[in-house]
Amino acid sequence: MGNRPHEKTCPNLPKDTLGAIELLLQVVKLLEEGKIKQAKAKFAQAKELDANIFGEDLTD
Repeated sequence: MGNRPHEKTCPNLPKDTLGAIELLLQVVKLLEEGKIKQAKAKFAQAKELDANIFGEDLTD
């Protein structure tokens, strides 16, 4: 798998909420380290996994 983007095996199953939450935890750590660009990239990945768990768009 490596750096390949997440591909949903079964599109009819629920979103990958746990994966999105894990990425969000990484976003928090990156923000604490002042790595804004990397945090925005992780946030975008998390939204791809499950956009429903996020409120407003923070990627702008």
